[in-house]
Amino acid sequence: MNDPQAGEGFANQWENPTGIRNLDLILGGGVPSGSLIMVVGPPGSGKTTLAAQMAFGVAVAGAPVLVLTTFSEPPSKLVAHLRSFTFFDEALIGGAVRILSLEQFLPDGLASTGDELLALARETRVGLVVLDGFSALRDADPRPQPARQFLYHVGGTLSTRAVTTIITTEANPSDPTLFPEATTADLIMGLHFQLDGVRRRRGIEVIKVRGRAELPGLHGLVIDAAGMTVYPRLEARVATITPNRVASQAPDRLTAVAPFGIPGLDLLLGGGITRATTTLLAGSLGAGKTLLGLQFALAGIRAGEPVTLLGFRETAGQLGIKAELLGHGEAMRAALESGGPLTFLIWPPVELNPDVVADHLLAALARTGARRLVIDSIAELERAPQVTGDARRMDEYLAALVVILRDRGITTLAIKESRQTVVEGPEYLADSISMMADNVLLLRQRGEGEHLRRTLAILKMRYSVHDAAIHDFLIAPPHGIQVGPSFHPLPADTPSPSRAAPTSEPHMKPVTDA
Repeated sequence: MNDPQAGEGFANQWENPTGIRNLDLILGGGVPSGSLIMVVGPPGSGKTTLAAQMAFGVAVAGAPVLVLTTFSEPPSKLVAHLRSFTFFDEALIGGAVRILSLEQFLPDGLASTGDELLALARETRVGLVVLDGFSALRDADPRPQPARQFLYHVGGTLSTRAVTTIITTEANPSDPTLFPEATTADLIMGLHFQLDGVRRRRGIEVIKVRGRAELPGLHGLVIDAAGMTVYPRLEARVATITPNRVASQAPDRLTAVAPFGIPGLDLLLGGGITRATTTLLAGSLGAGKTLLGLQFALAGIRAGEPVTLLGFRETAGQLGIKAELLGHGEAMRAALESGGPLTFLIWPPVELNPDVVADHLLAALARTGARRLVIDSIAELERAPQVTGDARRMDEYLAALVVILRDRGITTLAIKESRQTVVEGPEYLADSISMMADNVLLLRQRGEGEHLRRTLAILKMRYSVHDAAIHDFLIAPPHGIQVGPSFHPLPADTPSPSRAAPTSEPHMKPVTDA
C-alpha cells in the first residue's frame, strides 16, 4: 500500500487470498480484509512457513509486508531457512518484504512493544504484518490480560487501516488455555504435527473464522520445496454440493450409457453402464479385471471422451503390454502420449494419504474434462484412511468419493479384488463399496476339473434392466475379450432384459424403478 487511506481500496481488490493451494477453500474464501489471524501449533508444524508463504504472496501482489521476529528466530536465520522454498524471492527482501526483530523492544513490556510495532507498520505503509513467535511476547508478561490487550490493540489498530495481521504462536491447538487471549482473533488456524507409529503426519484445521463458512475438520497438509499445500478432507468437500443441484442434474444423466465396446457385454448391460454412476468391478485374482478396465477406458477414447485412469500397482508400460492382449497396444500408447485423451495417475501403494490422492484426482478430472474414470484398485483407497490413523473414515470417505464423482458427471469403474481366488460355490459381495456402488459386476474363476473357467455376472445395476445370468468371460489374445452365452440361462418363460425390444434412441436404455 502507498498510504493508509489507499490501503482499504487495495485490500478490497486483493481480497486477501492466502496464496496457499486449497487454503482459501477450507477457509470458505480468502482471508477477510484487515483480519487478525492466529496460527497455532507445536514446534515443526509449519507455522512460520505458512505465514512466510502468505507474506511473499501478498508482496508479489503489490502490497508491502512487514515480518517481525522475536526470540524464536533472528531475521538472518529466518531468511536463510526460507531460501529453500520456491516461493522465496531474494529481490523482495529489504524492499516489499522487510524482516526485522522485536527483541530490542520486549524489555519495556508488551504495551510499549505494541506501540513500536504499530509505528513500524505506519512507517512502512504495509498491507500485511507478520509477528512470528508470539509465545516469546507472552513470556514477557505471564499474566493473560496484557497479552489479550496487546492483541486487541495491535489487531484493532491495524484493522482500521485495512492491514491484515498474522500472529504465530507455539501451542497445542486443542489447549483450552489458549482461547481466552485468542478471543480477539478473527481467524484461528491450528496446525497439527504428530507421530503415528513410525510415520509423521501433518494436518490443519480452521478453529475459528468470522463471517465465512469454513470446511470443518482436520485436513491434510504437506510441506515441500514449493512450500505448503492443503489437502481438504474429502468428506468436507461434499458440503459444497447442494441437494438442488444434484436433483436437477440426475434425470438427464439416467438416459445415456457408456458402453464397454464388447458387443456381448454391452448387450447384457442394455447398451452399457448408465452415465454418471459408479460401477464396482469385483473379481478374483487373474480373472481379467484390469483388462476389462482398460477395455472400458479405450472404448471411451474411441468415442472421443477424455479418460482418467488412477492406478496404484502397474506402470504405464505394464498397462501397454496388457493392452496388447486386447489388440489395442498401439492405441494405448498413443492415448498415453502427452496431451492425449488418457490421463494416467499412478500412486505407489505406500503410506497413501487419501485426501492427497483425492485432491490430485479431482484436479486432473477438472483439468482434462474427463468423462470416464477407472480406479485400479479401490482397495488401496479403502486401506488409506486406516493407514492414516482413522479406520472409521473409510465408509464416509468412499461415500463422499461416489457423491462427488456423480455430481461431476463422471462415469466411474472401480476395480476390487475379491477374497476368494478360485470360487467353487456362490459368492456374494456385501462390503461398503459394493453397497454404495450403483452397479456391481463380478468376475470369477471357477474350478472345473483341472481347468479354470472365467465367468461374469451382473449382480446389481440401478436405473436399468440387465441380464442377471452367469456368462462365460473369455480373454482370447489378440482378439481381446469376449462374453459368451449364458451357461445358467433364465427360465424359458422369463423374458430376458437383454432381449427387450430396442428403443427409438440407440443410446437410450429402459429405466427401472430400482
